Amino acid sequence: MPTSPPPPRSNVPAAGNRTRWRPWLSRLRRDATILAWHAWQRLDAVLPRPVRYALATALGDVIFWALPNKRAAVLENMAHVLGPEASPAEVRRVARRSFRNFAKYLSEFTHLPRWTLPDLDTLVSAVTGWEHLESVVAGGRGAIFVTCHFGNWDIAGWYFGRRHSFQAIVEPLNPPELDALVQGWRRAKGMGTITLEGAARGVLRTLQAGGVVAIVVDRPVHARGQDEGLPVRFFDAWTRVPAGAARFALRTGAPVVAAGVRRTPRNTFETFCLTPRYFSPSADPAQRAGDEARVMQDIMEDMETIVRRDPDQWYMFRRMWPGPPQGAPARSAAGARRPAALPAAVPFAPAAPDPGAPR
Repeated sequence: MPTSPPPPRSNVPAAGNRTRWRPWLSRLRRDATILAWHAWQRLDAVLPRPVRYALATALGDVIFWALPNKRAAVLENMAHVLGPEASPAEVRRVARRSFRNFAKYLSEFTHLPRWTLPDLDTLVSAVTGWEHLESVVAGGRGAIFVTCHFGNWDIAGWYFGRRHSFQAIVEPLNPPELDALVQGWRRAKGMGTITLEGAARGVLRTLQAGGVVAIVVDRPVHARGQDEGLPVRFFDAWTRVPAGAARFALRTGAPVVAAGVRRTPRNTFETFCLTPRYFSPSADPAQRAGDEARVMQDIMEDMETIVRRDPDQWYMFRRMWPGPPQGAPARSAAGARRPAALPAAVPFAPAAPDPGAPR
């Protein structure tokens, strides 16, 4: 009796096989990440600073070419920031420098445990607007420092933490072993941390006690839908960012100060603080529904001020906006003010005698 031919064999692995290998691949990635981190730590211990920067620059170029999705996101982001007058070649140059500067930041972070306080005094070559910081801390109402993925925020945290205690909201890293190592380094340099998940309670407790909280506010959430975050205009285009900084400012009355650290051509750093912003709920209850968006718009204008000066020091490897730039449309009423220029930096006299270039 004739029989039907057997069904064709599929080349697609069964779901069960994929599930079986997933834990093993996860452990492999975890072990490889930890091994690479410790290997770089050992290398970092013996290399002089100029060689570390040369290797970081080369690594930034490799990452730029090796990660096409990240490269595409940064190119699109820089097209928004530089505007329609920038040529594709200029956009590409700035995007590539962003990868290089981020690789330098990673190199500096791995060296963070080896730097000492005299090194910090040499690394920070200028300070701008420190009086704003001191005034809000002295006010006793707490303070919210806002910044973006820019420059070297760990140098900023170390510099500030040397003078005032504060808590920074951080996203946990994977694997957990690496996260414990990284957060331990930060705490050793005077940086308190609050984990992003469930951060509201810790933030409110700190602000209500008159303390200082640092929040990175340029985290795009537009991909999660219209119910996530708040709509803001940033470089003449709409996006969505988390509402946390605005919500905390309105609830506690704590002033908001945009601050950060920018890299100089000599690979030293200039810290800066912009003029504090004070917010309160609208007097008309009918308008209070828009308070958080109003406050967040003002905060993002300060972020625009920071990024506009040094776009190649902005490290945003996700698409900041839902789509590519469409020219440069006029701002809406919510964001009609153009960002102010950063004030000129002034030389900073270190607290200790200059020991020479940091190691």
